[in-house]
Amino acid sequence: MENLQDKVAVITGAGSGIGEGIARAVAAAGMRVVVADIDEGKAQAVAADIGSAAIAARVDVSDLASVEALRDAALDAFGAVHLVCNNAGVWIGAMMAEADIKDWRYLIDVNLYGVVHGVKTFLPLLIEQGEGHIVNTASMGGLISGPPEGLYTTTKFAVVGLSEALLMEVADKGVGVSVLCPGLVDTNLISQSFAVRADEYDPGINHEQPAPDTASGIAPLAVGERVVDAVRENGFYIITHDDYRDIIAMRHDSILSALDEHTARYGSTSGREVS
Repeated sequence: MENLQDKVAVITGAGSGIGEGIARAVAAAGMRVVVADIDEGKAQAVAADIGSAAIAARVDVSDLASVEALRDAALDAFGAVHLVCNNAGVWIGAMMAEADIKDWRYLIDVNLYGVVHGVKTFLPLLIEQGEGHIVNTASMGGLISGPPEGLYTTTKFAVVGLSEALLMEVADKGVGVSVLCPGLVDTNLISQSFAVRADEYDPGINHEQPAPDTASGIAPLAVGERVVDAVRENGFYIITHDDYRDIIAMRHDSILSALDEHTARYGSTSGREVS
């Protein structure tokens, strides 16, 4: 979707952090913007600062009906939607042996179902108009994993898998797909994750695990600008940091090595020879 002028973007989790960075970047590219967040006050502040090209809306991405209401609000305000950024997300650091099921549900309902609800709600609209782009925010934690982020990375690996399948599903329908896999970004992800956590998701446990040093990360606007580039160029993986290249390579090499070892031991299902 090369021409973004006067097109409409809907961005969840846009009251701060990466979502705010995306909102400001797409507005600078000429788009009209729906700044959506569970914290309506923060969404309103960002929209007001962007100006007349933006409106604010409250959304709870864990609730399908709330996301459907967001779609309706965008259509009422601007008459169309072209770019959907399923960006809202939360973080918990916990060892799996100690995590409460409420910890799991919080992350799954926001990080995974938030994307599922966005895709289910907006994809038919984009397909019908034969134009559009979906950006799903995963994480570098959707490509590599380790404690104490096992719960978090479970949801982010799922977002990557969903996005890869969606890319192939809509390849001939005029809809582009990207998956955003950032490393450390200077956001309030950690504090905001606890601030907006509903009682139903709070087990009252302090897991006392170290949190990512987000303050040392890159600026959210820089991430937003990369998102704009990916939408214009129809790029799929949006990677912000090369720090993790060797770790990603090691993971993929270990998978390929296991494949070859098992083929050598048990035989090939494809007829290929492995020395």
